[in-house]
Amino acid sequence: MSDTPGTKAELLERIRSSYAALNALVLQLSTAQLTQPIDTTWSVKDMLAHITAWEQIMLHFHIGKRPFEQVTQLGNIGYTALNVDELNEALFQRDQARTLDEVLAAFRASHQATLARLEQIDEAELYREYTPPGRGPDSTGVLIDWVTGDTYEHYDEHRATIERAFPL
Repeated sequence: MSDTPGTKAELLERIRSSYAALNALVLQLSTAQLTQPIDTTWSVKDMLAHITAWEQIMLHFHIGKRPFEQVTQLGNIGYTALNVDELNEALFQRDQARTLDEVLAAFRASHQATLARLEQIDEAELYREYTPPGRGPDSTGVLIDWVTGDTYEHYDEHRATIERAFPL
């Protein structure tokens, strides 16, 4: 993880800026580029569905305190049942059949919901000690770490992958 934002305003600016860069890149790609596999399995569409899934987990599980299984709709697969690669594969399988239009709409709606929720949250809440449900004390950090990891850090990570596949 990169350096933690010192304020909620800084967090929101980083989220907006990184999202804008990713969205601008996506808008430059053709439907074929958005839907063809770029790493043997995942397309840009799949990456956007993946980003959206983890953003929703951050919003409704980490912040909203809803059960993981309810948020992910992965049946009885709990947060600690699988490692992150296995969770990513399960989410990929869940979302793979979604259309490009559905994924793009969800990606944009999730971003708007994230901003709206973070605008409402008390800044002190972002910096409180937090251990995800089902995890041990070795997973304790601060809530903002999960927010940054599932927003701007995630946007930047996948934007870099897309830029390598489709240099503009």
